[in-house]
Amino acid sequence: MEQLFELRPRKDLLDPTFEGYKLSLDSLPVYKHEVPVAVEHLKPNEEQFSFQHVKTFGLHNHLIDDPWSDEVAFFISKDLQIFKINLHSLVSQSPEFNSVWQIPRYLESRDGWFNASLSFAGPELAVVTDGGGVLHIVDTGVRTPTNSHLWQAKLSSEVLGKSDPFKITHSMLNATESNQSETLSILALKVESIDKVESQIALSVFGCSEKETPFISCLEWVQYEHVDGHWSFKQLKRLAIPHGLDYASVLSPGKALCLIAREPLGIVFDSNKDVAAPLANSEMMQDEIETKIFAYTWTESPEEVTVWMTFDKQTSKHDLVVKIESQALKVVYKNQTYLVGELAHPISVGSSTWTLSDGKLEVILSKVDKSLSWNHLIQSDLRGRKVLDAETAADYESQAESGGRPPVFSSEQLEECDDMPMDESCIFRFDGETNEFTHKAILSGQLLFFTQSAPGLAPAFCLRHDVDGLIWQPMGDELEQSWGCLHTAALQALGYIQASKEQRKFTVAPPNMTYAALCDAFSHVYIYRQSNCTSTGVEMVHRPTGRRVGNIARQQVLNIDSSEECLGALATNSFLLLLTSSSLFAIRVNSD
Repeated sequence: MEQLFELRPRKDLLDPTFEGYKLSLDSLPVYKHEVPVAVEHLKPNEEQFSFQHVKTFGLHNHLIDDPWSDEVAFFISKDLQIFKINLHSLVSQSPEFNSVWQIPRYLESRDGWFNASLSFAGPELAVVTDGGGVLHIVDTGVRTPTNSHLWQAKLSSEVLGKSDPFKITHSMLNATESNQSETLSILALKVESIDKVESQIALSVFGCSEKETPFISCLEWVQYEHVDGHWSFKQLKRLAIPHGLDYASVLSPGKALCLIAREPLGIVFDSNKDVAAPLANSEMMQDEIETKIFAYTWTESPEEVTVWMTFDKQTSKHDLVVKIESQALKVVYKNQTYLVGELAHPISVGSSTWTLSDGKLEVILSKVDKSLSWNHLIQSDLRGRKVLDAETAADYESQAESGGRPPVFSSEQLEECDDMPMDESCIFRFDGETNEFTHKAILSGQLLFFTQSAPGLAPAFCLRHDVDGLIWQPMGDELEQSWGCLHTAALQALGYIQASKEQRKFTVAPPNMTYAALCDAFSHVYIYRQSNCTSTGVEMVHRPTGRRVGNIARQQVLNIDSSEECLGALATNSFLLLLTSSSLFAIRVNSD
C-alpha cells in the first residue's frame, strides 16, 4: 500500500498581494538564423490515431537543453544529424551550428516511427534513439561551445524491439555503491497496441480491453552497466499506463522512478524476475489433491497434448497470459499464476496454440516425439487430472464451477459505489527493488509543464495551485527523510493565464524562474516577467505620487516572423529560443 503524502507549498514563495502583469510595449532583440539542415518533424500515420499518439508526436520538443552546460543547445535534423548550437554566437551574423554526430539510419522508410530523441545522462554521456527501435549510448566528451570533439557510439541495441517506435523521456548515470562500476538508467515511452505488449500478467488487471484501451502507453525502464570500459545490458522493467503518461524521471541514485499519471497503472514485466503472484503454496495444493478438486484436466493423442482450465465465463483473452515454451508451460490469470512448470517432454512451440471460449481455456501442445506417452503434464504438479477426451474433461467442469476452485473475481460483483474515479492524476514513487509504488499524492492542480533541473536531479514540474504555477522538485533517495517533492519557485498567475491560451503548444521557464514563456503553435509568444526579474528594461514611476517603483511583473507579446509551425522552445536565463523547420529564433529576454 502506497504511503500518502502531500505537496505543501512554501508560504514565503507565494504572493497573495499580486495584482497582475503590466503590459509592456518595449521591443526585445530577436535574432533569426537559418538552420543548416531542416529539422526533423515526423507525424503519426493512419494507424496511430489514439490521443496518446497525437500527444507524443504533437508535443515533442525538438530543442534539447543540456543540464551540464547552459552555453549550448541541440536539435536533430531530418537526415538524423545532431547539431550543437553555440548560444553566445546567436547574437552575431555567423551563428555556430556544428554537427556532432550522425545517427545511423538502418531503414529508408520511417513510417510510423517517433521523432528521434536525445537525452543527456552525464557530463560526457548521452542516450540517443532514431525513434524506431535502436538505442545508442554515446560518448560526447565535454559539451562546451569550444570543444570540437565528435561523438562516438559505445553501444547500439534493439533491446526495446526491432523497429518498435519509442521516445526517450529521461536518463541518468550513477556510480554503484562500491564505485567499481556505473549504472545507466534510461526511460523510454512506447505507445503500443494492446495485443503487442509483452506482459507477465494480464493487462485486464489495469482495466485494459480492445474496446476501451486499444493502445497503451508503456514506460520501459532499461538499465545498462559500465565495467572496465564495456557496456552490458543489466535489466528491463515495463510499466503499463493505459490512460497515458504525463511525466517520468529517474530518481538519484537510480533505484526508483517518479511518475505522474492516472490510475490504474503498474509493472507488467521484469527481465530479472516474474512479476506475477507465485503459484499457490504446497499446503493449498495438497488440500486440492485430497479433496479431489483438480486445477486442470488434460489428455493426449499421438500428435498432441490438450489442456483445459476453467475460469469465470466473463473472462477475456486480456485476462490471461499463456506462455508456451519448448519444455515449459505457464498460465497467469490477471496477476495470479495458476499453472507453471516443466513439461514432461519437449513440444513444438510453433505449432502449439491456445483458445478461450466462455471462460474455458484450451491449450494444444504439439509433441516433438510422437512415440512418447506422457505420464504427467507438469513435473511435480499433482493438481491435474488426465482424462480420455474432451467430453470427459467437461464432466469435471461442474465441480470446478461449484466452488471447488478458489473464487475468481467477476466484474459483475462491482456496484456503482465501487467504481473508481478516473479523472485525477497522481504523482507516484516507484521502487525498482520491490517493484511497488511506495508513495502517492493526488494532484489538486493541472500539470502545466516540466523543466530541467541541476545536473543529477530529476526534472522539475509545474503544477497549477489556485491561479499560480508552482515549481516542484522530486527529491532524490539519498536524503534521510521521507520521500516527497519540494516547492522551489512560483510563477504568479501562470495557471490562470495558461488556461486562456487555447493555441499554446509549449510552456517554458529558465532555471532562475525570472520569466515564463507561452508559445503558440504559430506566430505568437507571450512572455511573463516575474517581479523578481531585475532586467526590467524601463524604470516605473507611480504617477499620483511620483514615487519610483521597483521591479514589477510585466507581460510582453511577440509576433514571430514565420509561417512555419513552432517545433521547439527552450528558455535560458538570457535567451528564449524558438525552433521551426527551417529557422531558429533567439530572443534576448534578459541582458544581465
